[in-house]
Formats: sequence, C-alpha cells, structure tokens
Amino acid sequence: MKLFRIKNVSLKWKLTFLSAAAIFIIYFIFTSLQYEIVKQWLLNEEEKTMKKTIEEIETYYAEKRNLSWKDVRESGQLLEKLNEKYQTIRVLDAKGNIIVSVSNHASVSLSPTAAPKSLEIDYHSVNDERSIILRKPLHLSSVNGTIEIVRHLAKFKQMTRMLFLIMTLIGIAAMITSAFIGMFIAQHFVGRLKALTKTMMNIKNKGFQQRIDIPPSNDEMSKLMVMFNEMMDEIEHSFHQQKQFIQDASHELRTPIAILEGHLSLLKRWGKNNRDILEESLEAASQEVARLKTLALELLDLSRAEVITVPADIPPLSPKDAVEQTVRNFRVLYPAFQFVVDNSLEETISIRMTKHHFEQLLLILLDNGVKYSQQHKRITIRLKEEGKYVCISVIDQGIGIPRDELEKVFLRFYRVDKARSREKGGVGLGLAIAKEIVDKYGGQITLQSEVGKGTTVELLIPKMSSLT
Repeated sequence: MKLFRIKNVSLKWKLTFLSAAAIFIIYFIFTSLQYEIVKQWLLNEEEKTMKKTIEEIETYYAEKRNLSWKDVRESGQLLEKLNEKYQTIRVLDAKGNIIVSVSNHASVSLSPTAAPKSLEIDYHSVNDERSIILRKPLHLSSVNGTIEIVRHLAKFKQMTRMLFLIMTLIGIAAMITSAFIGMFIAQHFVGRLKALTKTMMNIKNKGFQQRIDIPPSNDEMSKLMVMFNEMMDEIEHSFHQQKQFIQDASHELRTPIAILEGHLSLLKRWGKNNRDILEESLEAASQEVARLKTLALELLDLSRAEVITVPADIPPLSPKDAVEQTVRNFRVLYPAFQFVVDNSLEETISIRMTKHHFEQLLLILLDNGVKYSQQHKRITIRLKEEGKYVCISVIDQGIGIPRDELEKVFLRFYRVDKARSREKGGVGLGLAIAKEIVDKYGGQITLQSEVGKGTTVELLIPKMSSLT
C-alpha cells in the first residue's frame, strides 16, 4: 500500500522531497563534522591552558634556591592567582600526600595513584561531570613530588551545548529553506514538463501546428524543448508529404482507371461487334495497364529506397566502369542518341556505394535525359573528383526546367509539364527515388537547368580507398 502511494505521488513533490532531503543530508554531515572539529579544538585549548599553568608553576619553583616543602606550602597565594574557574591545583609529595591545594569552584575526589614519570593527561567522569586531569612530576632540589591540575569541563560543556543549540536551530532553518529550495527546483523543472505535456495535448487535439515556447536558458530542458519542436517540424513536414503523396498517388491512379473504365463500358455497349472500336479500346487499355505497372514498380522502388540500409562493408566500386557499362546498354536501347563519357578520374578512384544502387541512379538520370531531349539527342556524362567526393554530372540539351520549379522536382509525383510527362510515361518519382538513395549514402544531388537549353544533374558520392 505504501509503495502504491509513493508511486502515485506527483513528480513535483517527489523532486521537492528528494532535493530537500539531499540538501539537508549534506548540511547535516557538514555540520556534524564541524561540530566534532570545534569540540576537539575546544578540548585541545583546555589542555593547552592547563599545560601553560603547569609550566608557570614549574618556572616559579625553579627560581627558588634550595626549594623545600615549606616553600611549596607557602606558594598557595601564587597558585590561587594562576588558578582558573572550575579548576583545582594540587602539589603532592612522593607518597601522594597533598602539600598544597587551591580550588576555584571545583571539588576533587580522586583515588591515590602512583607518581607519574612524565606528563600525563587523563579524563575522569563522575556523575555526568567530566574533568581533565593533568599530572607532571616535580623534581627540584630536595622536593620530589607531583603537580596535579584537575579541570572540570563545565565551561566546555556550556560552550558545546550552546554550539549544539545554534547548529540545531540553523539546521531547522536549513531544513525549511531546503524544502523551499526543493519546491522551487521542482516547480522550475516540472513547470517545463507541464508546458511540454500541454503542448502535446494541444497537438493531439488541434493538430501539428502547435509548438512549445523555448525559455531563454540554455540548459538540458531547453535543449529537449528545442529538439521536441524540431522533431514536430519534421513530423509535420512528413505528415504533409504523406498527405500529398496519397493525393498525388490517388490522382495518378484515377486517370488510368477512368480510361480503362470508359473503354470497358464502350466495349460492353457496342464495341464487341465493331472491330475498330475493339482495337482502339484494347490499345488504350494496354497503354494504361502499362502505365499502372510502371507506377506500381516505381512506388515499390521508392519504398525500398526509403528503407535502404547501407552495408557496413561495401566492396570498392569503380564509377568509370559502372558508367561505361550503363552507357553501353543505353546506346543499344536508344541508337538515335549520342552518349558522351567525359572522364577525368584516376583508375584507382572508387566510390562508397553498392553497384546496384549506383546503376539505379544512372538509369533514372539517363532515362530522364532521353525523355526530355527529343530535339537535341546528345547526353554527356562527366566524371571528376571533388575533394572527398566523386562528382558524376548528367548533362542533356532538352526542354529544361523553369527556375522557380527547380526546388520542387525532388518531390514525389511532381512533374514540370504534367501533360507531356504523361505522354512520355513518367509519373514523377524518379528524382525522388534518386534523392532517397543519395541521402542514405551521405552524398548530395543538385540540379541546374535553363528552359530551352537543357538540364545538368550532379551527383556527389563519397570516395573510398584505392581499388585493390
């Protein structure tokens, strides 16, 4: 039950408790160490004072010539001057008999002990009264005895109690302060999470246009919010692309289906007995089925391009050999066209791309060049090295593309001249597929064109090491 309750506590109060507890524990450890250090320091100071008193007594006795026990008995007045509150000073003979004793608010009840051989410090407790006992041997002239100082730690006890009280009060204040600090930290942190949650709810209820307001700070939460907004931008863009893709695909499918439906209706009504109508309808149906087949294949190619996984180990590929092989095939398919290969690459240059994908790129670009270069049937393929890339340019002298539409040609189903593109069998997916492939391999694809003068498509593909 307790565990269930803890799980149901809000993050704000969890953070408040944890931060307050952490601050208080740190303070408690620090003050405990400080208390013990100060306490030990006070004890050391008590001992130093007692040692200094013994030194002064010894100095006084040493100045006496032929010191006797009589002189010791008569030194009581000096001892009273040296004595402090809660302290007793005694001088004992070798048998432990008290020769002189002075006391200042301190009673002494000690069992006789053997004479010390050197300075001795001991602690003695009676009825919760703690005392320091300092004993040192006295050997001057004919006097052999012991100087003994007993100091009750009443003053020390008062000071430690006061110190403990002060630290306790400060600790309570620190605990309250740490609770407020913890609440502030929790509020600051959870407040941003609430803003993020609210934005998510708005996105769920109102659409992808909602974004979270980024605070001016540059901490991890701000970076998370920036990343969230960027992610939402990408999702919104992807959503619009998907929506546009569905609309365009529906439009592309609608036309051939409508044509097929019309010709089938025509055949059903009276075309079965009319050979001319039958031939015309079958020819049109065959063309539209071929168009649907092309569309299906290109959609399949696009879906494959979107999920391309670049292999970890790609065998070296000579772009020169792959281009020459593809161009030989196109010369057979289109004997009326002139295909020119302008190669300035060294024989050892290779690219980081599989042969299948590279040939697919060349097929897309050369096929577009052939489709839109019916007047000037010359296509140039230029190969050169540009830094860490190999640049492959496909240059045609076809109809060209208006400048304001250059950025749109990589969109799915986009065609500059839709009527002429349909006549040539295009569905507007070729360059979209090419861009997907190039992006997956870390390359670039750019396009330059001028209406009536032709189009240049450039592929920048990362290089590999020399061919082996």
